Amino acid sequence: MKSNEGNKMKLQEPKNSNYAATVVRIERLIPLTADGPGKMDCDNVVGAPLLGYQAVVSKDTQVGDVGIVFTAETQLSDEYIRENNLYRHPESNKDTKKSGYLEDNRRVKAVKFRGHRSDALFMPLSSLAFTKIRLDELEVGDTFDVLGGKEICQKYEIKRKTVARVEKNKHKEFKRVEEKFLPEHYDSENYFRNRDAIAPGREIIVTQKLHGTSVRIANTIVKRKLTLRDKIAKAMGAHIAETEFDYVYGSRRVIKDVNNPDHQHFYDSDIWTDAGQKIHDSIPENFILYGELIGYTPNGALIQDRYAYDLDPGQNDLYIYRVAMVSNQGMLVDLAWDLVKEFCRDRGIKHVPELWRGQHMNFKAEDWLNKNFHKELHGGYPQAVPLADDSPCDEGVCVRVDGIAPYILKAKSPDFLQMESENLDKGVIDTEELGKEEV
Repeated sequence: MKSNEGNKMKLQEPKNSNYAATVVRIERLIPLTADGPGKMDCDNVVGAPLLGYQAVVSKDTQVGDVGIVFTAETQLSDEYIRENNLYRHPESNKDTKKSGYLEDNRRVKAVKFRGHRSDALFMPLSSLAFTKIRLDELEVGDTFDVLGGKEICQKYEIKRKTVARVEKNKHKEFKRVEEKFLPEHYDSENYFRNRDAIAPGREIIVTQKLHGTSVRIANTIVKRKLTLRDKIAKAMGAHIAETEFDYVYGSRRVIKDVNNPDHQHFYDSDIWTDAGQKIHDSIPENFILYGELIGYTPNGALIQDRYAYDLDPGQNDLYIYRVAMVSNQGMLVDLAWDLVKEFCRDRGIKHVPELWRGQHMNFKAEDWLNKNFHKELHGGYPQAVPLADDSPCDEGVCVRVDGIAPYILKAKSPDFLQMESENLDKGVIDTEELGKEEV
């Protein structure tokens, strides 16, 4: 696949690597036989394990074939689908006499094909010919969402109606919190796409991946709103403190500064602030906690569909997965995992359950998927948070490597991915998405 290295094209960094196209080589093919309940023999197709997912491909596919893979809940671009005649409605395709199998929303879904798992789409490199790039310059492992200036794919998200908001105050809002003093938690990437980045001999920590909504809670530096007297004194040369410490909360994307009287809130209350206010007295200055909130909202709605865990309506629980210290200059340093556990234990705060630790070479992610950890045979994992009866399985696991900033990857269960696809079909809004704006 390699060409002249000096002239190799430079790929644009994808917006979200978990939902990008990846160049892969078929390493293994699996016959799809009726070896379980609901399964049927498939004579014309086989399964291709790719990046922890499985694509159903033609039986003419060979081990060693190179192509690109799109994983579940990736949305392909209109041009890519049209050029490759993938629309189910032929009138939308370039060749209107050909019909594909993708709906108008252009989603790659996690489904059962005759009872067999199908949660990825494998396509030949020739499907990218419309971009006019040199296909022989693409190499296994290349990841992209734009190629030759043309969009290829993105993360699928439900379009929601937004209500125009009328600004009551025309003055510029005073913002107390700088992002560097309450930074977002980075997006965890797919373990199967990135496992080669972890050396075989490195110690990894495997934790239960809880399905809720992300929370940030900090006792951090905020700006003071200076009074007229402060401003006069400062103009006369007096030293006036312009910052102070305060408790601040946030969802994954949005800082919800409820202690700022000048801040225009578009909600009466929010679950992220409610969770933070329950434990903020335990947080020292310059510390930030990152966690997962599971269960219910105070009004009894589920934070995530079918994932109440062992909680009653109206109840929720916060589990911390990361603790960091932020300097007065905004430099972030993380506590190692064992210190995270000690920090939480000393303050009566819960942390995400640790399931296993050891050398990376002794870990096989596939063995940890489609499980109910709390109910596993031979005693299971009593430290795991019990699932609700209608939960299909645990979401999966997180794989952590400690460092100044921890490297955390996620491996999701195939049955969980199928449930996510079903929820998107029904238009169920993920609370994590609601946390991206003030609601």
